[in-house]
Amino acid sequence: MVFGLPLHPLVAHAVVVCVPLAALGAILMAFWPAAARRLWPAVLFVATIGLIAVPLTTQSGESLEERVGESELVEAHAKQGEQALPFVIVLWLAVAGICLLIYLLQRTRGVADGPRPRWRPVVTVVLAAMALVGGVGGVVEVVLAGHSGAKAVWTK
Repeated sequence: MVFGLPLHPLVAHAVVVCVPLAALGAILMAFWPAAARRLWPAVLFVATIGLIAVPLTTQSGESLEERVGESELVEAHAKQGEQALPFVIVLWLAVAGICLLIYLLQRTRGVADGPRPRWRPVVTVVLAAMALVGGVGGVVEVVLAGHSGAKAVWTK
């Protein structure tokens, strides 16, 4: 309890804000290299907060469920919330990979003016795909969990 409010809805709002922002930032970084060079610290920070907030939200929801009592709607909400974590992990890995790629490219810029490494296009495509899958999947799961949570709270 924080100021008389259950912790779950407070932490859940961090997920609702951070996961879509991180998804948007990851997708921008994956497809717009100029934006990636500027946005990477903020996107990595927001994605990390989102990654931390998802399990905290799940744990706080479980303790709230004990106080509120189980129902079919609460169970559906809990199941939906648990499905968000794998997508958010993929999203965070994509963001971290893009940030690492930016770091490596900036570090080697100007050192050798030879051909680009062969691995770069493959890694870029894989990271972009991960950003899309993790971002879109994470946002969809967060929206569905939020909707089922609202139904559980407001349906009598």
